[in-house]
Amino acid sequence: MKKFLNQLQFDAKRLFLRNPQYTFFAIAMPIGFYILFTKVMSFGTASEMTAFARSYMGSMIVYSVVIGALFSLAALMQHDRQVGLVQTLQLTPSGTTYYYASLITLMGLLNALSALAIMLVAVFVNQVTLSLTTGLGVLVIAVLGSIPLMILGVLYSRVQSVELLNVLSNLTSFPLAIISGLWWPLNLLPTWAQAIGKVTPTYLTNHLLTRFLAGQSLPAHDMMGIAGWAGGMIILLFVLATWQKKAKVVIQHGSKESQASVQ
Repeated sequence: MKKFLNQLQFDAKRLFLRNPQYTFFAIAMPIGFYILFTKVMSFGTASEMTAFARSYMGSMIVYSVVIGALFSLAALMQHDRQVGLVQTLQLTPSGTTYYYASLITLMGLLNALSALAIMLVAVFVNQVTLSLTTGLGVLVIAVLGSIPLMILGVLYSRVQSVELLNVLSNLTSFPLAIISGLWWPLNLLPTWAQAIGKVTPTYLTNHLLTRFLAGQSLPAHDMMGIAGWAGGMIILLFVLATWQKKAKVVIQHGSKESQASVQ
């Protein structure tokens, strides 16, 4: 436990203190979108505006999770690989277990902070009424729903090029936000796009939040879907890691043979 706490303290300093832009980017952008859509680009009666602000709050919480996972987490872990931190930890007795556990814990905390910030904006700017119990429930759903996306962020971090990672993150986050109905209603999209959007982890999480905020029961189908995405991402991550490890061994073996032939 002491090793985990030490790793947690080390990662917290470099994630939150030495790189505050990660925290700012993950929290400020969804808040900006939330204020834009609820105060500038929405119209209706006072009650309609309040209802929209309450439901759209969940969408922006999910969007903040997407940003944190595909930009912050992926970039941080890619940097750790490029500077050799992950490779060094692999040579230690503890390996990378505490490293991954620490980063996932901290990103879960970041997601919770982002969700809390958006809820505070909803309460004080849009006069949305939230009880303490409801707020805690939203935090739990947001953190659990972020697990597949965080695993995807870990998967993307194995990309060698910084430029390619940026392209992948952008090509995933923005289309995902659109097709899963985070930016505008899903029924505005074509039927085929709606069918795809309804199976995405972002839609499933947002749907859970929408029903929870409305006081409705949580569908088991949505929770099973999120668990399925998490399991699938873990399998894909394992396959990619195994393939990269074998490819590295083959390259090293070929390099040694080339050197031997030259000699």
